[in-house]
Amino acid sequence: MKYKYFLFDWDGSLADTLPIWFEGFKKVFAKNGIQVTNEVIGREVIGDWLGPERLGITGSENFFEELEAEVIDRLNNAILNPGVFELLSKIKKNGGKIGVVTASRKRWVKGALRKNNLRDLVDVFLGKEDVEYVKPDPEGVLKALGLMQGKTNEALMVGDNEKDIVAGKRAGVDTGIYFPSRYEEYYTRDKQLGLGANYIIQDFGEMEKFL
Repeated sequence: MKYKYFLFDWDGSLADTLPIWFEGFKKVFAKNGIQVTNEVIGREVIGDWLGPERLGITGSENFFEELEAEVIDRLNNAILNPGVFELLSKIKKNGGKIGVVTASRKRWVKGALRKNNLRDLVDVFLGKEDVEYVKPDPEGVLKALGLMQGKTNEALMVGDNEKDIVAGKRAGVDTGIYFPSRYEEYYTRDKQLGLGANYIIQDFGEMEKFL
């Protein structure tokens, strides 16, 4: 195996949740009198708990409570991105270890983990409450790798957002940006491809070459 330790972001990476989050953010921002575009959400808000305040929200705790109420049912029933279950199953079959490192609260993820039969495949699952600093800080990546007793030169971090790639680089692991063509609705292509990730992944089946 080229890598023994595979670290994944959850939202927009393993899970097909970008439509849920982007629609939810737009609705809650609009309720607070602020209009935002997909580009702004992708750049300023996704994975960044301080993003709403920078865009004019006062009292971000209430904002995220509104957001949770808006999206939680859909998050619990979220499906995986194409090829994810097959890839994770093959990683485990080949003796690899899998970590999920997300900036989301764990209760936003647990339902979908169960629904999609991933609980027995994931070795380490870290959410916002498990770290002092979320991505792009490398704390979560390094903590997950430590819990798996892994080495940085044997690890790969895969995510769909700049924060995932920066966190991986700061942790000293190789990185892959998940960017299927449909994500051009949410992220600017030039920016995503210019993040300097070691790999550009359009389909999770491509990652089987690492096994």
